[in-house]
Amino acid sequence: MSEILFPEPHHITVGYTGVPGERTFFLQVEDDHERLTLLLEKAQVAGIGDLLGQVLSRVDDTPATDWDRDAMALREPVAAAWRIGEIGIGVDPDTERVLLELTSVGVEDDEDAEVARIAIDRDQARRLAAHAAAVVEQGRPECELCGRPTELDGSHVCPATNGHGALTR
Repeated sequence: MSEILFPEPHHITVGYTGVPGERTFFLQVEDDHERLTLLLEKAQVAGIGDLLGQVLSRVDDTPATDWDRDAMALREPVAAAWRIGEIGIGVDPDTERVLLELTSVGVEDDEDAEVARIAIDRDQARRLAAHAAAVVEQGRPECELCGRPTELDGSHVCPATNGHGALTR
């Protein structure tokens, strides 16, 4: 097992490249010595935001309502080291830092796994939770009948209408 530790990163974010409908999502973390960029799915970005929000609520905190969006941008170069499979989130009771454990996808046994362990402070957790939700919302609009994404031009074959007719209210 290969393990990368970020005990006090100064930058952590999620973001994407591409256009809605064809986006590729990344998590990026950086400290004074190293930057790590990892590939993940849109649902994982949403999950990180949701889980961080739940963890923050357990310690009487909430996601940020205002943060510097430019500071949360992905930093070049955006080249993923590996794809995230499992995500674990918790709080270290001694340091009160929020812990993220990210494990690579598609490994046969633990010896082949890549693991990143990241310890962020509450302020970073608040910003990351809010930013993850904002990144996910920047995608294609969802159909109000079935919840599936519509095309950028608004067209959509909706299962709720059996694929017949335009969507109307």
